[in-house]
Amino acid sequence: MKRAPAGGAGAARAREGRARTLPWLETTVTSLAAGGDGVAHAELAGERRAIFVPSTVPGDRVRIEVDIHRRPARGRLLELLSPGEARTTPACAWAGLCGGCDWMHISLAAQATAHAEQLRAALPSHWRQVDIPTMSPAGALGYRSRARLHILAKRGGRVVVGMHQAGTHDPVEPDACVVLDPALEEGRLALGPIFAGCHGRGEAKLALGTNRHPVVDVAWCGVIAPETFARLEQAVARGALAGAQIMLEDATRPAKVGDPTPWMSGADGLPLRLAAGGFSQACERANAALVAHVAEQVRPLRAERAVELYSGAGNLSVLVAPAVGELACVESSRELCDAARFNLSSRGLRARVVEADAATYEWGPATKLVVLDPPRTGARAVAERLAASKVPWVVYVSCDPQTLGRDLAIVQPTYELTSITAFEMFPQTSHVETVVALQRRRT
Repeated sequence: MKRAPAGGAGAARAREGRARTLPWLETTVTSLAAGGDGVAHAELAGERRAIFVPSTVPGDRVRIEVDIHRRPARGRLLELLSPGEARTTPACAWAGLCGGCDWMHISLAAQATAHAEQLRAALPSHWRQVDIPTMSPAGALGYRSRARLHILAKRGGRVVVGMHQAGTHDPVEPDACVVLDPALEEGRLALGPIFAGCHGRGEAKLALGTNRHPVVDVAWCGVIAPETFARLEQAVARGALAGAQIMLEDATRPAKVGDPTPWMSGADGLPLRLAAGGFSQACERANAALVAHVAEQVRPLRAERAVELYSGAGNLSVLVAPAVGELACVESSRELCDAARFNLSSRGLRARVVEADAATYEWGPATKLVVLDPPRTGARAVAERLAASKVPWVVYVSCDPQTLGRDLAIVQPTYELTSITAFEMFPQTSHVETVVALQRRRT
């Protein structure tokens, strides 16, 4: 069994030896930064500076080494002198080393509070006094129905399959991942032996496929051993995987074994087909609550014509389409457009799926509602066009408070905030999902 690296006094002394070239100090963490680090303050070279310290919580009294050449300064934890009230024992022995769950040392209640505070701080100043309710999933372990993994074939034939080690691009391989759906965890553990004998490294997207068996989409840089494809076929035959596809760096199309199509449970309780390697929400339970909430915002508007931007495979569309008169779903990925058409038609829903860049898509003057669910980079161009438009209503789904705040600042002179809700889509992490409803100001 693989074991997490040992900590304790010996490790602390080793860290102290390496830290002698950098200043160290004792301080108290007072808050959490948007990226997940704890924040402390201290006088450094005659200047009061913020110091970002990973793996800490507000109230922690810590001894840290400090890199003062970065802004903000960066601290590395040498010793926890006394814990803050929000600190809890991580459910995983690899927390802190594995970069997958950066807030597993923080209680769930404190995570939700910090998310709401960070979201509030990112809002335009006029809206920072609004109530921000938080919706939490039923559980915070075994919830992830998709994961991104990193595969590294080392010299000697050993293959490491896991998440990035915190602060590096090298994979760390936990003996168990407690946040993955159990079926995905079995799939993760199967990948090491399958890729034995390969050379190079790969990025793998793991999801649930037919009958909730795992599917994997791999982009590989290096050489794939011929035995790998035989092992994949055997894994599909015995039900360890539903399917797999591998894209080599010099190939024009992926090699497929079995059926690599990912599926998830849609918010309406019916299966939702996705695109191999495409985006989907990480937690099915929280996603169902989020989509239902979006539909609750849309339904009373009785919008005759609506546009959904960044519509993906139709995750929102399956509940938005029945709530509006006409719906245009705009998505740039052909594979996701195909999946959206399947999901809508299999439910008997009518909507027009448009393969186009959502950032530049021109909606018609009769459009009454725009729903958008952009990537983490946000939707600055869409926000600028909305601010100059006459669209009465907007529902914005965001996975990043900072880019959401930037985009809301653009539309704030034109729109009023009618509701904002946070969804704990990614428990144990510093990430949060948000739904914002806006109404055009009357002039």
